[in-house]
Amino acid sequence: MVKEMPGSIFSKGRVHESLLSHIVTMKFADHLPLYRIQEILERDQVKISRQLLSHWVLTIGENLIPLYDLMEKRILESSSIFVDETPINVLVKGKKKAHQGYMWVYKGGGCLDPPYTLYDFRMNRNHSNAIDKLKNYKGLLHSDQYGAYETLSKIESIIWQPCMAHVRRYFIEAQTGDQEFKKWVLRQIRYLYMFERVAKARSPKERLKIRQEKEKPILENLIKEVKNKLIEGNSLPKSKYTKALKYFVGVADHIGNYLNHPEAHIDNNVGERAIRPLTIGRKNWLFVGSEKGGKAAATLLSLIQTCRHLKINPREYMEDVMRRIMDHPFNKLDELLPDKWAEEHQKIQTTA
Repeated sequence: MVKEMPGSIFSKGRVHESLLSHIVTMKFADHLPLYRIQEILERDQVKISRQLLSHWVLTIGENLIPLYDLMEKRILESSSIFVDETPINVLVKGKKKAHQGYMWVYKGGGCLDPPYTLYDFRMNRNHSNAIDKLKNYKGLLHSDQYGAYETLSKIESIIWQPCMAHVRRYFIEAQTGDQEFKKWVLRQIRYLYMFERVAKARSPKERLKIRQEKEKPILENLIKEVKNKLIEGNSLPKSKYTKALKYFVGVADHIGNYLNHPEAHIDNNVGERAIRPLTIGRKNWLFVGSEKGGKAAATLLSLIQTCRHLKINPREYMEDVMRRIMDHPFNKLDELLPDKWAEEHQKIQTTA
């Protein structure tokens, strides 16, 4: 009796999952545009049109949406989330000029180093995109001072943690104003980060102790002095120095929230690092071909970049998942999430 092969995304076609996984890994891990992938394949006498490559990428992205949705659910259930966004060009049919869409990134899933990276494609930067996603969230929200996040901070269940790295950046860029005070501010921020490096290596209880005993007095004094400096008004109102003071005062009521939560970070660097692969890719493939293409790209980016963060070979993961997902029990779908998949394969290798 011939054993029936498991269902695949392209079960009726002649394309193998190994080739498909190679293509999506080149595009979403190595950031190659489809025309370059086409050229690379042709060098090995594999001739595939760019239209067919695009069709395959879209189809794979659409069929992996259940995993994307499950990863989103895990992130929204975690106690700490990191959020950022960046523009991305979208081709619009009938228009010569590309439309500017946006890709949000959400990092979460628990622990100080959250495992899941979720990209969310939208056709604009409306506040509602982030608000609709997070309005029912309960926990810490790390972000910059974008208006949508400030709106979310007013929701009782959300604890907003603004980014200290942004505060630091504003002061570094301020080349006018009281430079001695600027140096003092940057020195105080440096002290906070020095204590944070120690605190992150300790247990949650010890981390809170360090933050309360060492960092809290520094931060409280820093906020007081910056507010006083802004009240003095001895700088040009539109100068970068004044903007730095105003930015800090604008987030001052929330920037110390990390002191009371062991899973919190002092900044949103986790979110900013998750944006970097997209900005690198954007320079190479320049745009997404449509709104539909943007959503497929978000799904594949989410799974592949999560693999990269977890030190999983995305090509091996994608090949196995594409082969299994169509027949996999829906109530056990979490087994195909990158972290769970890695645990399963580790067990197999250990017992082999």
